Amino acid sequence: MEYKDYYKILGVSTTASDSEIKKAYRRLARQFHPDLNPGNKSAEARFKEINEAHEVLSDPEKRRKYDELGSNWEEIRRDREYARQYARPGFEWSQESFDLGDFFTTFFGERMGGFGAESFATGPRPGGDLQYEILLTLEDLFHGPTKLLKLSVGEACPTCQGRGMIMTSSFTQGRRQVINSAQPCGTCRGTGRIRTQREVEVKIPKGVKEGSKIRLAGMGDKGIQGGPSGDLYLMVKLLPHRFFHLNEYDIEADLPVWADEAALGAQIAVPTLDQKVLLKVPPGSQSSQRLRLHGKGLHRPRGEGRGDLYYKIRIMVPAPMGAKERELFNELRQLRIERGDDKKIRKDLE
Repeated sequence: MEYKDYYKILGVSTTASDSEIKKAYRRLARQFHPDLNPGNKSAEARFKEINEAHEVLSDPEKRRKYDELGSNWEEIRRDREYARQYARPGFEWSQESFDLGDFFTTFFGERMGGFGAESFATGPRPGGDLQYEILLTLEDLFHGPTKLLKLSVGEACPTCQGRGMIMTSSFTQGRRQVINSAQPCGTCRGTGRIRTQREVEVKIPKGVKEGSKIRLAGMGDKGIQGGPSGDLYLMVKLLPHRFFHLNEYDIEADLPVWADEAALGAQIAVPTLDQKVLLKVPPGSQSSQRLRLHGKGLHRPRGEGRGDLYYKIRIMVPAPMGAKERELFNELRQLRIERGDDKKIRKDLE
């Protein structure tokens, strides 16, 4: 992080009073405000610097901490704090030190990016959890196959061994090693981690459904310096099926039935998720009537059996009709009228 002289940014002396700082801030803020400098990136960057400087110097406690760093800020940050943060047990930083991580947190919150206090932590660090969406078909939910996934996984940087820093100078003093200076690792930019592509075989358990979360322990980002790895969470998203619809663990589908099959009954070969079966359509079946195939749905979790498969009847008539078909349907119509079926069915519409 480049050292910024907040007093110089506001154009005031190091002994400036609170009112002088406030007055200088207002003048500069008006001058470089983005609304008065539309499209001017330089003015926008200057405005951010002015606000940053005012945030620190207008707060007595933050200003005191800032003043304590003195003019040799960069040297302290490079040669003292970095090395002290990365000294392992058995190593020693030979000068007075302070908690730079706490200082940045107080002043800037999360604005430090990859150079936050966590990045400078020593010792074992756990890996983070990963979350990915996995697209499955209805057949996948039923059979529980093994899927090969390509993931981006974090692991310890091979250059700095996960420390985030490269020690550039040290010397031994008896049985101790004293570190003089260190700098951020250029490979991982001080984070201690790099991203790598990894292939993972995942066995999809039977009983998962839309919105299920599959947890794979230890398959997330790798831990650093002996820390435990994170977990991998797969969020199940169901792809649409060509004719089946899922309702919890039950499956539903439409069954096209000819008018004569609905009237006289029939046996129709229908698909399920594992095989074809003969479905009996009883005589006198009506449109939207549901026929149930017990235990032909999805597996329930923990071995609690399977859901059911429901076929909903959708009655069809020939279109277009031939002359003979039209003649036979006219005969059926005449028989229906003679029996008075129209009055029985449509009395509620009168």
